[in-house]
Amino acid sequence: MEPSNDSVNSVYAQDNSRHWVSYFTESLNKGKKQKTDHSPTLPLENGPKYDLISTLPDCVLSTIISHLPTKDAARTTILSSRWRHLWAFAPLNLDSKNISSGVSQPACSQSTCAFKDVVSRILERHCGPVRRFCLAHVCFGGSEPCLREWLDDLSKKGVQEINLKFDPPCHKLPTDLLACKSLLSLKLQCSWFPSTSKFNPCFTSLTELTLSNTIISGQDLKSVLSCCQALQSLSLTDMPFNNPTGVREMEICSGSLKILVVSDSPLRIICIQNAPNLERFLLGTSMVPGTWVKVVHAPKMEMLGYLDMGYTKFETGDTLLKGSDLSISTLIYSVKTLAISINFDTISQASTAIRFLRCFPFLETLHIRFFLFGPKETPDFQYWNLQDQVDCLDYHLKKVYFRAYAGSSVELDFAKFLFSRAKVLEVLEILPRRDEWTTKMENDLLCMRNEVASNTRVVLATEKHLFGGSFSADATNLSLRDPFG
Repeated sequence: MEPSNDSVNSVYAQDNSRHWVSYFTESLNKGKKQKTDHSPTLPLENGPKYDLISTLPDCVLSTIISHLPTKDAARTTILSSRWRHLWAFAPLNLDSKNISSGVSQPACSQSTCAFKDVVSRILERHCGPVRRFCLAHVCFGGSEPCLREWLDDLSKKGVQEINLKFDPPCHKLPTDLLACKSLLSLKLQCSWFPSTSKFNPCFTSLTELTLSNTIISGQDLKSVLSCCQALQSLSLTDMPFNNPTGVREMEICSGSLKILVVSDSPLRIICIQNAPNLERFLLGTSMVPGTWVKVVHAPKMEMLGYLDMGYTKFETGDTLLKGSDLSISTLIYSVKTLAISINFDTISQASTAIRFLRCFPFLETLHIRFFLFGPKETPDFQYWNLQDQVDCLDYHLKKVYFRAYAGSSVELDFAKFLFSRAKVLEVLEILPRRDEWTTKMENDLLCMRNEVASNTRVVLATEKHLFGGSFSADATNLSLRDPFG
């Protein structure tokens, strides 16, 4: 038997009509009770009064529906004849987490076929545009044509957001994805990006691109970035290290890019050639040793890090940091937040860290991740006192964050140095290694603070769950003031 025209809606409406009718009725009655003398009503001829929500124009109701979860949006069709056809023309928000074919998680089984059938029927019956399309942990197996049909339909309906999360191994995506020229946001996880050799991407409106555990060649990434004229956020995280076709070098030339996030990536060369509006350049701590980071033109870059004082090769203008070797000729005046990793095993790396701060005269926030690999020639407090003047310590540095603090004498002396030299320091927040504080660590910090007689507030923090141990998972959100904290 062929499914009826209402078969899609029946998937969601079953056993829920009473709930929704009751919900809207209670909401309306509550509003009428509170505003008995003031709420306008529109009487029907020889009939009951309209509810206030239904008097809103179609465009407003459609916008409301488009922001509801998938099942809830479809259920609005049973409220009344006024609502019956609104969902079919409202911008579609299709999320696999909010639809069900009788199982909570689609798996590689007969239930998955039913789930895919539901998605296909939704796209077939829905006549309006698509605002968001999200699939999570859906197994396709031999049903790749199904995904191609969906992407083709999404492209025709002007989809704005696509979020695809597959389970390992990486799932190969069809080239139909490249034709979605209306896309504003594209997020892929555990995917194999389609080749651009025979079909150029049409992402002219794309503002956000997030690739996680996704295989993409250097040429394909270059092709994608060259067509993204409106791109503001680019994130490459958990990229496969052992795939020979994966990207190894990346050059950024974008007048619109504001945020660049690279973490757990096999990239060996990252060059910011021309990014006049780049504000945040975030690097994870799990990068290839010797990664070369070169910043040619990024005059608005306010956030930078993590940079490893022992392994990262950082170059900007005539300033070059290569291991413990540092030559400073070019200062970066725009950076206000810096994150660095330091191994205090040797005096050379400790000295490099202090001298490196001179590159950022207007630095206001400093994040430091400590590494200790064994007792060697380590600096003491007297060594720190012999350091030359650092402008940011004298005039601008207000917040310092220690990560993976172990309470060693080296770390304690460095904290004492900051207390004595950072004249405008307001907060020192310390997060211990393995999230464990000891009485000795707390007492040592208290004695150090009293000895230096600083007005700086010391915060002993715990439970900072950061993405990849480096920064917040929401790091691409510009409204987040400090993604490292």
